[in-house]
Amino acid sequence: MVIVILDFETSGLNPYHSDIIEFGAKIFNDENSFQKLVKPKSNRPISKKITDITGITNRLLRAEGVPWLNAYTEFYNWLFESTKGQDIVLVSHNGDSFDFMFFRRIMKDLKNEGIDVQIDLSRICYHDTLHISKRLMSDRTYYNQPSIARTYGITIENAHRAMGDVLVLEQIYSRMMDHLMKLEKINGIEDPCKVRDYIDLNI
Repeated sequence: MVIVILDFETSGLNPYHSDIIEFGAKIFNDENSFQKLVKPKSNRPISKKITDITGITNRLLRAEGVPWLNAYTEFYNWLFESTKGQDIVLVSHNGDSFDFMFFRRIMKDLKNEGIDVQIDLSRICYHDTLHISKRLMSDRTYYNQPSIARTYGITIENAHRAMGDVLVLEQIYSRMMDHLMKLEKINGIEDPCKVRDYIDLNI
């Protein structure tokens, strides 16, 4: 079982129509990571609002961004080599409504381009830390990633850049798994499927 912390920076908040503009992914508790700026698939320029949030400019994407198909393929190859046929746990904050939807789009787009995608999506377990936090800390007002990080005493650096958010989320996830073990006696690292059951209110 390989746990992968995942974050995408995108051109907007619509997971059906927005473009990925940056990948960030890291193997949990390992130095192995993947980061890539991506030229928007739609070729549409990103807005000033997105630049203000992320610091990513159209000039930066033109200079350093990789064509979308190259970026998607490189990400898939990294994930495939890093997991080597093992079951995968994908971890993201607000993943169910956002990042996991983009992830599935990537795999679908690669298949449509004739890439032999060998990762079995049915064997991936998805952990959305937004939903985990809502069960662990049900009396909170705010559940965004910076708020949760502050609760756990985690320093926020490079917010709204993919790898910066991934490194913070990795720490959040580690603290959450400790919290879950103490509160519910669920070992999320050893038995991640129970975490999904916890998210889905099955336990």
